[in-house]
Amino acid sequence: MSLSVRARHRWILACSLACAAPVTHVAHAQDRGIDEGRTRFTRGIELYKEGNFHAALAEFRAAYAAAPSFRIHYNLGQTLYQLQDYAGAMRAFEQYLAEGGDKIDGERRKEIEDDLVKLRSRTAKVTFAVNVSPAEISIDDEPRGMVQQQPLLVSAGRRRISVTASGYQTETRVLDVAGAQELELKFELKPIVTEVLLPPSSQTQSTIPAHRQKSRTPFYVGLVTTGVLAGGTAVMAAVTSSNHSAYEKALEVPNNKPDIDDARRATRTTALAGDILGGATILAAGLTVFAFAMTSGEEPPQAAKAPPTKPTIRAVFAPNAAGVTGTF
Repeated sequence: MSLSVRARHRWILACSLACAAPVTHVAHAQDRGIDEGRTRFTRGIELYKEGNFHAALAEFRAAYAAAPSFRIHYNLGQTLYQLQDYAGAMRAFEQYLAEGGDKIDGERRKEIEDDLVKLRSRTAKVTFAVNVSPAEISIDDEPRGMVQQQPLLVSAGRRRISVTASGYQTETRVLDVAGAQELELKFELKPIVTEVLLPPSSQTQSTIPAHRQKSRTPFYVGLVTTGVLAGGTAVMAAVTSSNHSAYEKALEVPNNKPDIDDARRATRTTALAGDILGGATILAAGLTVFAFAMTSGEEPPQAAKAPPTKPTIRAVFAPNAAGVTGTF
């Protein structure tokens, strides 16, 4: 399958594309298709000569889509062979022979048949058994259609085979395929499970402890107590001052010893009560300041207690199935 063979038949394809359109009464769309097909085919030949087989393959396929001709299958087969896609080359050559029929001369047919013998030794037949239908097959990331009962032609070598189905997880395997083999591959696709979490009841929701301000009750109690004691101290001070004035007046009266003793005793009593209340006031004021400092800020958060285990329910949906799971 040399390049010279394809170059020799370039003129044949160009003529076939030119002759595909009627001489008169042809639609403009068909004219554009013929022109595009001829341009893309020529570009494919150039890319093939440059060794850019992937780009050449794309141009040959676009040429066939624009202006179908059985002769393009020959170029497709040659390009796929260079890309070591032996299965694709074999299909292209078989389609070339089927569509070309008696339009292919004997020498060319013999050449293609000899190539097919070589290609059969470089391909394997793989039968797929999948638990889901319909399922699609991809080989080396190229779609190869739906899973069928008849074997699928696969090129020899390391192949990446994937099987997909709607609603199921894709399963991919990498296999080393030998030529002239007949293989059977079994795929068990697993459904894609969609879980719908039902909203938990208010009883099952854990409460996150909120930060709270410290209670100021001790401070307020101390403040009131200090105020009452300070008021009592002031009253005692006033009474003591009055008693002391009465005592001094009693001293001015001669022979007034009983009144002097009563005034002295009253002064001492009220002065002592005032001192006691004053000391209590100072102590209460100190405790109130301490209470103010201790009740400032927020209480440290406590670790949330784990709620008791409650029944949980989950709705589960899968292809052709639905159910409920949970803990009770």
